[in-house]
This record gives sequence, C-alpha cells and structure tokens, in this order.
Amino acid sequence: MPSALVIFDHDGVLVDSEPIAMSVLASISTDFGFQLTADEAFDRYLGTSFDYVVDDLRRQGAIIDRDALHAQFHDDLFAGFRTRLTPIPGIPELLTHLTDSHQPIAIASSGNSHRVTLGITSTGIDHFFADSVITTADDVSRGKPFPDLFLTTAERARIDPERCIVIEDSPFGVEAAHAAGMRAIGFARHTPAATLRDADWLITTMDEAWPILARD
Repeated sequence: MPSALVIFDHDGVLVDSEPIAMSVLASISTDFGFQLTADEAFDRYLGTSFDYVVDDLRRQGAIIDRDALHAQFHDDLFAGFRTRLTPIPGIPELLTHLTDSHQPIAIASSGNSHRVTLGITSTGIDHFFADSVITTADDVSRGKPFPDLFLTTAERARIDPERCIVIEDSPFGVEAAHAAGMRAIGFARHTPAATLRDADWLITTMDEAWPILARD
C-alpha cells in the first residue's frame, strides 16, 4: 500500500463515544447556566475540543466556570466510558487488516490523553496502537479545524503529510486534514453525509474503509 500512515480520529471513529459525550454535555448544561440538547450539541460541537465548546458558549453569553465544567463533564463522561463504551462496528476488523498488512496507524484526537487512553482500553483495541503515535489535545495549542494535531502526528511518525490518510467523522476534522495537506475519508455514521462533502471519500460503515485503503 503506497499510503504510509492511516490516522484515526478517536471519538466517533474508533470508539462510539459521541452519543455519550453529547448526552453528558446536555444533561449538565442547566447546572452551568446554559441550555443545550444532545442534538444541538451534535450539530455544534461534534469533533471540536473542550476549549472550543467553552469559548463558543461564552460567545453566546453564558458565564461558565471552565474548570468546574471540565471536571463535571469528564467525571460523567469517563463513568459512561467504563460502563457503556463500545468500538465502532467494523473497527476491530479494519485494525486487524491494517496491522496484518504492516500498515502504520496513528491516532489524532481533540480529546485529552486520559480520554483517548481510557477509550481504547475500555473497548479492547489498545493493543493495536501499542507502537503507534498518539497525539491528543494535550500535545498542541490549537485543535481542529487547525492542522496542528495532524501535522504533529506526521512529524512524530516521520512521514510526509501528503502520504497520510485521515479517517474523520466531523467537518472540522476533514478541514484540519486538508489544511495539513492530507487526504480524508469522511465517516458518516452519526454525522450527516452532506456535512462531510469536502472529504476525498465518504463511507457510512467501516467495512467500506478497507477497500479504499487497500487500493490507494
């Protein structure tokens, strides 16, 4: 396979965490002075960093104690991870195909390191990434849609950005991949396909990813 590195987003691509995250954000919203439904959270914050969420809510007039919101959100989120989190259907099989083919893989996530580590260990896919580059929000000053996460991942893996393919489920993620000079597979599971129209390929199940990667 000519593509040197396959970079996975974490939330919504490797693990089915986004329904948990958005429901948690909605459930604690009134306690922190703003009103938000899970559907609204999906529409506005899918694929963004926690700081982006806080900044956006403040722009809308909410007065938010960032540290208190961060603590409550992550306490509830991680409790959900431990009891309800599953891998995205087809991910174990795709990772098996890639590792059996000696294809380098990596993770680039807007979540923090603890969130990503808990996500991949809770779902039993951590062994696939034992020797992989994992870049999180802790490693960069700007999250998606800026390209920093992907450029840092490519640099750490010592692979040119143009030889990387990113699998993303958010418009911000696709935008960040393109800004980094990488191609992107848009994964429309929880995301409306129309919002991922700028991706180089569009898939609705992970079963569709392997044929793209195998022939590219």
